[in-house]
Amino acid sequence: MKQLFGDEKAKKNPMGDDKKYSRAIRVPQYEPANEKPSLSALFDTQKYNKLVARIKKSSVSDDEKKFLINAASRHIVFNYSKIADYYAHADKEMQELMEESALVIIDMDDAIANGYVALSEKMKQLIDEEKERAKQAKEARRVLKEQRELMKEKGIKDEEESKSDDANTENSEKASE
Repeated sequence: MKQLFGDEKAKKNPMGDDKKYSRAIRVPQYEPANEKPSLSALFDTQKYNKLVARIKKSSVSDDEKKFLINAASRHIVFNYSKIADYYAHADKEMQELMEESALVIIDMDDAIANGYVALSEKMKQLIDEEKERAKQAKEARRVLKEQRELMKEKGIKDEEESKSDDANTENSEKASE
């Protein structure tokens, strides 16, 4: 039955006992390549070109063709790691234009100002609260560890050890009966 309905621990903790995932927010640090890539390496237009050729041959109206050609641009595939490398080697004007086009996002404040990131105050507040909880939890674990070490030095068992010992004693008594 447990397999069908899941473990009780998993209900309390949506991530279960899985330690592979973390709630920590880490921003990856970008390291630019030594060489500036060619512009043609930054994007792939194969599907876009096929669609545009088909649209141009079609019998739809000129306005419809314009619309479909603009819509076909969604199929241009951008290589953002190469774009970042290009950005690192570009002049200031090109960098600014790339930022405005959101090809790179250098600064969260600029991204918000340019309208590319809609970060509500509530979201920022939640992130800040999560960071504070993590900081408090880390401090609590440090204090608990210190307390346990002091208690161990003095030969005092903590509650968890006592409960564990009581359970072991109880199990031993049941087994001997």
